[in-house]
Amino acid sequence: METIFDLLSVVLFIVTAGLFFLRFRHEDPPLAPYLVVSLVCAVGNWLGNNGGGIAAVAFLIAGSFLTLHLASEPYRDKADEKT
Repeated sequence: METIFDLLSVVLFIVTAGLFFLRFRHEDPPLAPYLVVSLVCAVGNWLGNNGGGIAAVAFLIAGSFLTLHLASEPYRDKADEKT
């Protein structure tokens, strides 16, 4: 890890992956939002390492807010699922 963007991207990815695996143990979460956060980590890191510092920070902040939104969602009840 050479830049702060590397560190921020890796930390955000680890938190998102951990949240996905925690949710996966209790329910079947949709994969798309977690993939979006992973792509945001990659794009933010790439922008930060190639001179787009403000855009990289904006991407990583947006990814952080999406991760917070995913973490704050309540678990789905078994009665809510259609069989």
